Amino acid sequence: MRTDLTASLQTALGLVADERHRQIDVKGYSAEHDDEHAQEELAAAAAFYLLPSWMNQDVVSVDANGAMEIAPLQQLVAGSAFNPSAWEGLSRLEDDPEDDVEIRIQNVVRGLALGIAELERLLRLRDNQEGI
Repeated sequence: MRTDLTASLQTALGLVADERHRQIDVKGYSAEHDDEHAQEELAAAAAFYLLPSWMNQDVVSVDANGAMEIAPLQQLVAGSAFNPSAWEGLSRLEDDPEDDVEIRIQNVVRGLALGIAELERLLRLRDNQEGI
C-alpha cells in the first residue's frame, strides 16, 4: 500500500512541477512577474482552478468575446488587480466522463502550480522583510 501511495505522490508532484516549469519557461511568469501580484491574485487563481467541477459550472461564464467572468470570486477579490480574463482558458467539463477526468486533472494541476507560485512569492516577501 505504501509503495502505491509513494508512486502516486511522485506522479502528482511531477505533474505539478512540470506545470510550474511551464508557467515560468513557456508563459514567462518569472519571480518578478509573480511579485507584482501582491494582492494575492495567484492564490485566488489557484483557488478557482481547485474549485470542485460542479461549482465551476455555476461560477464560470464566458462572454461573446471569449472573456471569462467569475462573479463570486471577483467579489472576494474586489479592488485588486485580479483579472480573470487574462488567465489561460479554464477547461470546462464535457459530456464524456473520460474527458472529464483528464480536464479535471489539468485544472487541479494548474491550481496547485499557481498555489506554489503564491507560496514562492510569500517566501520571497518574508526573506526580503527579514533581510535574507
